[in-house]
Amino acid sequence: MAKDFFDSEYEKQQEQQRQQQGEQRQSGLNEWYTSPAPQPVTPRRKPLYIVLLCIALVACIGFGWLLGAIVQSAIRSPSNEAGDILGTVAKYLENYYYTDITDEQWMQAIELSGTALMQSAGDQFSRLMSPQTYYDSVHPEVTPAANNKIFGVSFIFEDGIGLYVSSVEDDTPAYGKLKEGDIVLKLGNMLSSDGTPPVFSGRQYEQVSPGQLTQDVFTAILAQTDSATFYVLREDDSEESGYKTLALPIQRAARSVINPLYDFQFVEFYFNRTYTNVSTEVNKPQGVTVSTEQARHLDQLPAGTGYIRLKDFMYYTVGEDEVTAADEFAKVMGIFDELGLTHLILDIKGNPGGRVDVVSEIAAMLVTADALTSEADRNAVTQSDGKLLITYLEMPKPYSIRQNYYQQSSYSTYFTLQSGKCNIVVWTDGNSASASELLTGCLLDYGTAVQMGTRTYGKGIAQSVIELPFTGTVINTEGKSEECPWAFYYTCAKYYSPLGNNIHGTGYTPTDDYNGLTDYADLIQAAVSYWK
Repeated sequence: MAKDFFDSEYEKQQEQQRQQQGEQRQSGLNEWYTSPAPQPVTPRRKPLYIVLLCIALVACIGFGWLLGAIVQSAIRSPSNEAGDILGTVAKYLENYYYTDITDEQWMQAIELSGTALMQSAGDQFSRLMSPQTYYDSVHPEVTPAANNKIFGVSFIFEDGIGLYVSSVEDDTPAYGKLKEGDIVLKLGNMLSSDGTPPVFSGRQYEQVSPGQLTQDVFTAILAQTDSATFYVLREDDSEESGYKTLALPIQRAARSVINPLYDFQFVEFYFNRTYTNVSTEVNKPQGVTVSTEQARHLDQLPAGTGYIRLKDFMYYTVGEDEVTAADEFAKVMGIFDELGLTHLILDIKGNPGGRVDVVSEIAAMLVTADALTSEADRNAVTQSDGKLLITYLEMPKPYSIRQNYYQQSSYSTYFTLQSGKCNIVVWTDGNSASASELLTGCLLDYGTAVQMGTRTYGKGIAQSVIELPFTGTVINTEGKSEECPWAFYYTCAKYYSPLGNNIHGTGYTPTDDYNGLTDYADLIQAAVSYWK
């Protein structure tokens, strides 16, 4: 993975740190994210010394002063009393609690406590990552679809409420049951694969209310859950209240592969009934009466128009190989070019974000400086070698850094510049967040796309990962034990569009003519009308 915002001065600080503390793994420092923190996995048993855990608890929990110590900067530390109090709590658990605390319980306590402290102090996107959580976040693995049992639904965690359903995958157990926009208030009748309720910290969970748990705890429980009844609140205009409640039993199963030629993890596309990886036939669980093609009205696309949906801007690894959303997107755009298509609908509704290098590579295929009407704007975003500015990041602490992200545009490979009309329509909603907004802002600044749908989420800040001088034993992808550090996932900076816009707290809103569109039928009709 390529380095991102860390400059040479920071590298000097890192070298000093390595000389003092020994060589540390650097894989987690290689990218910054514009998405929520990596999700924790169910902890595995690992031998950790209690004394080290106590030290880690006291030190890791205080994000501000520990990070300051790591980078050897003069960040003002919180009161030393806070560390004393937390240390006293750790000693009580070690010396006076009526029963022994297991290694797993110590690890979970540290991870959840550190996360709670950072989020309560104001950084809602931060988390403390245990060695196993950190290892799994930088070594994501996928298994063949036939062996990969899933529910087939993506959630956005809403504190105090529940789970907002952001997307449902084709031909999965959730398809035809859960819908985008549903709010899951409770899960009941929960069973793991062995027929018993899932367990977390020694407690069995037959039912949970996500809004009453931390995201970390809920995610760990859900990871063990093989089947459950999803209690859903859904908008329904036929009801007097405008909502109805549903109880939907769902069991994990393997995802069906619609088209083996295009078995992509991050990209769905429809160029016609032959060149697509969304369902065109009704071959769904009981109760589903339409295909994805029909549900999204893709059969109404005019000639020369293609549809691509991006689920997120992440990656996975198989062995030593890394596959990103940009890799898949490039393959799909190659098909777009071969078919001679001229217009593109880019659907990023419900896309929560991802890695900046991935979204930057995708943006490079969709922008050109030739569409800019102002010479000043062209000069501001174009490097001497012709590369275009995709975004820039400003990180105030511990150094005042501005890092620009440039890419070579390949727009002309796929599109011919039009006068007065954009070749790209981008669909957004309130859950198009982070890297989705980075992409939206880039397209709007360069004038190559028109936005339709609803206002985006409004997240204009970036996160990164830094390793800590505490380690633990993890189970690696080969099933063997190895040492891995604890890590912080924390908010480090603001990011801006090429022309200097930061949309944190505001988001991007379509113009009046194309705002407030939520149904696929209305979005398709708006796109068709735009290109008439």
